[in-house]
Amino acid sequence: MILAIVAMALSASAQKKVAVWETKCSDGSASAMQMLIVRGGMETAVSNAPGYVGFNRTDFDAILREHNFQRSGAVSDADIKRMGEMAGVQYIIIPEVSAQGDDFYIIVKMLDIETGQFGAAHQELCSSSAADIKKACAKLGSKVFGIAYTDFAIQQKDANTITVNVKGVVFNLKKVEAGSFTMGCSGQSWECELSSQPAHPVTISKDYYIGEFEVTQGLFEAVMGTNPSQWKYHDRPVENVNWNDAQEFCRKLSQLSNRTFSLPTEAEWEYAARGGRRSAGTRYSGSSNPGDVAWYKANSNQRTNPVGRKKPNELGIYDMNGNVSEWCQDYYEVYGAESQMDPTGPAVKNTPVKLRVCRGGDYNDYNGFCTVTYRSSMSESWKNNDMGFRIVLY
Repeated sequence: MILAIVAMALSASAQKKVAVWETKCSDGSASAMQMLIVRGGMETAVSNAPGYVGFNRTDFDAILREHNFQRSGAVSDADIKRMGEMAGVQYIIIPEVSAQGDDFYIIVKMLDIETGQFGAAHQELCSSSAADIKKACAKLGSKVFGIAYTDFAIQQKDANTITVNVKGVVFNLKKVEAGSFTMGCSGQSWECELSSQPAHPVTISKDYYIGEFEVTQGLFEAVMGTNPSQWKYHDRPVENVNWNDAQEFCRKLSQLSNRTFSLPTEAEWEYAARGGRRSAGTRYSGSSNPGDVAWYKANSNQRTNPVGRKKPNELGIYDMNGNVSEWCQDYYEVYGAESQMDPTGPAVKNTPVKLRVCRGGDYNDYNGFCTVTYRSSMSESWKNNDMGFRIVLY
């Protein structure tokens, strides 16, 4: 099959808000899943484009409901422009799909809300598998927003941020400077359970970089070619992955980059969650109010949510509490009171079940299980729709 894509090019400008319309299909030839993949691919392209920001889909849908307006494929471009004006966005991407025999076509228009004009057209060719449609959307986004497309790139964005591009999926890692902290907690409250005691001094001797977000489904699929998640959407954290799956992801990403990606050690995870050298000493990562920084039982609607929608912590890291529980590198063991340097947990586990550390809590946990000190453990073969992970780069 041949996939034809038509798009317009935009000149570089100051940061603009871009909304993505529902994918149109006038002849009913494309499946609902194909249409969803195209829309998600274009939303990813917007989020990856420097100088542009995707308009929150929930906010946009609220405006449409307010005006009794549906994102129907039959809506005219003039009406879409009117909705863009009401939403206060500068551009709207309007994807259209159709199939003719063995050929599957995607036409993507970018509507300039101020002028009502569309730009010049360009064409890309690729196969029509789901993975290649997403890759084509990434290439399309590169053309639309003037970004050089590459299967893999890693660069120092600024002093505190490394940016990685994997097949058009872009993610950031935030610098955590070496330092010392008190790991664990002390006290009698139910939130300070025995497994988090005793509090003990820990030193992290070397700087490292940790994922700004939990590994998203878009990134996981770009690296692994599959998406095991129950609640499938490109900007939600990947879930239904066990510790071994996370290890394989890190291995493949390290192969692509010729750099060392891995799961964080438990100490690295907690130090970053606390805000490293910039820590304000809050109970949760970035706040003492869980609702500020975490998707948990009280606000998650009992499912994962898109990454980066809550407040970040002092280092600019999001979702270290709630959303999905995060695998760490270490085997689980009880704490000791002695001072430690770069702890990695026991070298081997001689018990029949190999338990690995999990941190951060998840969308279905009460707030007390989502603190920066709470720890749990699972068999490294365990997977569930509340288990995900975050990566580090040394």
